[in-house]
Amino acid sequence: MIDINYSLRSAYFSALNHCVAGVPAFYQAVPGNQSPDQYIVFRSISSTDSSTCNTSDTETQITVEIHTFTDGTNSGLQADLVAREVFNRVLPNPSGILTIDGAQIVSTRLLNDVVQDAVSEGNRVYVSRYLTFGHKIFHRSDIS
Repeated sequence: MIDINYSLRSAYFSALNHCVAGVPAFYQAVPGNQSPDQYIVFRSISSTDSSTCNTSDTETQITVEIHTFTDGTNSGLQADLVAREVFNRVLPNPSGILTIDGAQIVSTRLLNDVVQDAVSEGNRVYVSRYLTFGHKIFHRSDIS
């Protein structure tokens, strides 16, 4: 088995960064010098070995967080629109674009989709949505 975490992070960043105009993506957290009103954070990569005698495989999960902040009210619509584009880019379909170096994503499925209740802080209203994807990944030995 090879370590594919960096390849997976790179694929997610390429697929999700500005997938919706003005919505940046970050790994782990938003840098302290930035404060976007809408953004994506992907993190919590975890893998379980599912190799066979003949293959090197993992069941790998990753969490994608969508955060939106607005003044006044926040219906959650923007989080839903961003989630729609995340689904288009991550889940297998004709426009799905996730490919990783050194491995092949054999299957992908949505394991969990949680919309947090809106949180008010002063006049700002925060809505967050958490998506957890599961990937069956076949590891090859030709990682660059």
